[in-house]
Amino acid sequence: MNENQIELINTIKLLIYKENPTLLEKIDFDNDNIFLEPLLFAYFNSKKSNLFPNDMLKEILQGYFLEEEEVKIKFSYNSYNVAYIPNIGYFNNGEKKAFDPIYIIENTQIELLKRPIKLLENIFRTNTDELIREKEIIIDSNLFEKNINALTNAFKFIKVNSPNQYKLIEENCKKVIMFKTNPDNINSFATINAQGIAFFNVYQEEYDEVFFVDDIAHQTGHIILTTLFYDKKAIFKIDEDQNIGSLLKINDNRSIYILLHAFYTYYTTFMCLDDCLINNSFNEPQKKEAIARIGFYLNKCTLDIQIFDKIINNYKGIEFILTPKGIQIYSIIKNKYLEVYNKWNSTTKYFNYRNQTYNFALKNFKELNK
Repeated sequence: MNENQIELINTIKLLIYKENPTLLEKIDFDNDNIFLEPLLFAYFNSKKSNLFPNDMLKEILQGYFLEEEEVKIKFSYNSYNVAYIPNIGYFNNGEKKAFDPIYIIENTQIELLKRPIKLLENIFRTNTDELIREKEIIIDSNLFEKNINALTNAFKFIKVNSPNQYKLIEENCKKVIMFKTNPDNINSFATINAQGIAFFNVYQEEYDEVFFVDDIAHQTGHIILTTLFYDKKAIFKIDEDQNIGSLLKINDNRSIYILLHAFYTYYTTFMCLDDCLINNSFNEPQKKEAIARIGFYLNKCTLDIQIFDKIINNYKGIEFILTPKGIQIYSIIKNKYLEVYNKWNSTTKYFNYRNQTYNFALKNFKELNK
C-alpha cells in the first residue's frame, strides 16, 4: 500500500468521524479495506448535491460491523426495489435476509456488482455532465450471464501474464460493474466520484476476453493513477488542469492531467495485451484482434506523445512541467510505448483504421482489413 492510498484511507476515516463517530466504534478501525469501500467515496462525493441523508452512511457500513445487527435499509433501494449492502449482498424491499450474496470474481478479491446500485445512479453522466436516464443504462442478469466467463478469463489472463500489474489492480480496484448503453451516452470509465470501481460498457455483441483484458487494463489504470496522482504537487510543477487546446492553439479539450491519464492507460493496455500474446492466452482470431487493438492504441499514443512534445517545447523542457517523480513515471510509459511500437508497428502500420469509432470495433476493422 502506497502513501497516497493511506492518505485516501485517512481522509475517509476523518469524514466518517466528522459525520458519525459512533460508527467507527462498530467496525475494525485497522481494516483498511473498509475505508477503501467505493460506495463511501460515492456517498461523500454526493454531499455537494445533497442526494442522500446522513443515515445512508450507516446503511453502507453495516455490512462491516464487528457485531452482527439486524440489517436496516431505508434509502438504498433502487427503482426495482432492490438494495445493495456492501459486504453482504442484495435485498428485496421489506425482507430481512439477502436474496443474493455479493459476487467475487473467481480467483480474485474483486467484486462484480450485478444490479443497479442506488448510490451509483448519479455517477452515469454524459461528457457534458448531464445525468443519463436510468432506463438507458442496462445492468441485469442477461448481461451477467453473457459476459461473466469472458470477464473471469480476462482477469485470470492478466493475473497469470502480468502479475505485477494485476497486484496493483487488486490493491486499487475493489469492484467492477458491467453495464450496457449507447456509447454516445458514455463509454467505459472510472471516476474519483466512485473511486475503486471500474465501469465496463459492454455494448458490442462480439466482446470477449480480448475486449475485457483491454478494458480492465484501461479502466483500472485510471483508478491506479488517480491514487498515484492524489498529491498532484508531487507530480506536476505546473497547473495540471490547463487546457491543452488553449495552450497549444489546437482542437483538444483535455487538460494536461487527463493527457497523463491517457498515457498511463496506453501503458497498461499495451502491457496486458502484449503479455497475453507472448504467453498464447488467446485463440487465433483473438490474437488478430489483440494485435489490431495494439495498433489502434499505438496510433493514439503516437499522436498524444507528439502533443506532449509540443507542451514540453512550450515550457522549454519536461523538467519545468513534471517533478522528478513525474518524469520517472512518464519515462516508464514512453519506454513501454517504444518497446511495443518496435515490436508491432511493422505489422500494424499496414492496418486501416479509417472507419474506427472512439472505441475499437472489431466489425469495423474487419470491413477494411480483409
